[in-house]
Amino acid sequence: MQHSGKVALVTGGSSGIGQAIARRLTRDGASVAVADVADAGETLKMLAGAGREGFSAPCDISRGEQVTGFVEQVRDRLGPPQILVHSAAVQFMRPFDELSLADWHRTQAVNQESMFHLLKAVLPGMKRTGWGRIIVLASSTFFVGAPAMTHYVTSKGALIGLVHGLAAEVGPFGITVNALAPGLTRTKKAVADLPEELFRHVASLQCIKRSGTPEDQAGVVSFLASEDAAFITGQTILADGGQGRT
Repeated sequence: MQHSGKVALVTGGSSGIGQAIARRLTRDGASVAVADVADAGETLKMLAGAGREGFSAPCDISRGEQVTGFVEQVRDRLGPPQILVHSAAVQFMRPFDELSLADWHRTQAVNQESMFHLLKAVLPGMKRTGWGRIIVLASSTFFVGAPAMTHYVTSKGALIGLVHGLAAEVGPFGITVNALAPGLTRTKKAVADLPEELFRHVASLQCIKRSGTPEDQAGVVSFLASEDAAFITGQTILADGGQGRT
């Protein structure tokens, strides 16, 4: 129960990697609040099954007023967030010459600009208590590229830049800031949207010859949120099975 007494805020926790993170943090002792535009009822049932009360409410994290209101509700229900995990993302494939400005803006707003609103809402509390863990989900696509996903890769690269800058600023307050860059992960959405051949091909390029799972990523997040990771900050951890290093 390494996170006992801690309150975690997880964006995008209604499904996929975000849901696995919410479950793992709960299992490890945290009280978890899920911010998502989608219904998080399934996640809340999972958290209750782990013996802890969770909290969720509809929240478009690209809108500052909704983030502020959500964090106020979290403080009232669970306490001030001490762990922030940003997992929510807009992700779709579209060649750049077919990409609209609206597509670009929406991707940036949800994937990286939302961190401005989230940090404004939670950083003051972390500074007051002298402890905090900020973890953002970047992507291995930033390092290897991805056709028809320039908008997505750009947004994830911006998060890595945020980690580098913010870590130096908030370290004196006992706050760490890190990024986790997952490789191709076998979420329900990915399985529905992508051909099985792609999973097999990517696995063949990895040192570990299997597809990644949401639980693979959740374990890393729980570690980065723990006291064991107190001296790790400003880092981007690739959890991609060693893709391209065979």
